[in-house]
Amino acid sequence: MPTRIRYLPIEEVTTGMVLGAPLVIAEQGVTRFSLPAGCELTDSNMAQIAQRNAEWACVEEDDPRSDDERAADLAATRARLDSLFAQTDCSQPANAALYAAVLRYRGL
Repeated sequence: MPTRIRYLPIEEVTTGMVLGAPLVIAEQGVTRFSLPAGCELTDSNMAQIAQRNAEWACVEEDDPRSDDERAADLAATRARLDSLFAQTDCSQPANAALYAAVLRYRGL
């Protein structure tokens, strides 16, 4: 089954979920805890994450949508982003990176 990446508040993240991107928790600019992308979360990981007050995590989930549904969702999201970024010069690397980050955040 295809998967999708979703950014979830820590309260919605559970044991057994797989990280879709590295999870890095820093305190005053110093990395205090990190887990790599693809790591399956365990009870121990979850306790450490809670102890360090993480707020969000990027997880990989099964995507039950059909190919047509995924394509329609992607087209709608791109259309919305294009309208939001209409006055933005996306040839600038920072702007293009922001556009790509928002697209990833939308879980497509």
